[in-house]
Amino acid sequence: MKLSFTIKNTGKTDGAEIVQVYVSQPKASVLRPAKELKAFAKVNLKAGETQNVELEVKVQDIGFYAENSKSWVVEPGAFVFQLASSYVNITSKFAVHVK
Repeated sequence: MKLSFTIKNTGKTDGAEIVQVYVSQPKASVLRPAKELKAFAKVNLKAGETQNVELEVKVQDIGFYAENSKSWVVEPGAFVFQLASSYVNITSKFAVHVK
């Protein structure tokens, strides 16, 4: 899945931001972290500049290793994707349903 979004430097000086994508699965059959970092990129922006960013999260990236079957598993259900500038600074979120 490709995620596309726009980031803007609203300041008066050049800067950089590390854009991050976190994913969680609220109703998993196993205990999973509240958020897992799945993609990130450093974006350099001049003062006032707007830039389009594209990050990719593959379906297998949202799975987990199942000890009993000794394989990677992607369970069906809802996954919450969060765009952020840090673990605590979430700027946007949306759900994706895997069948």
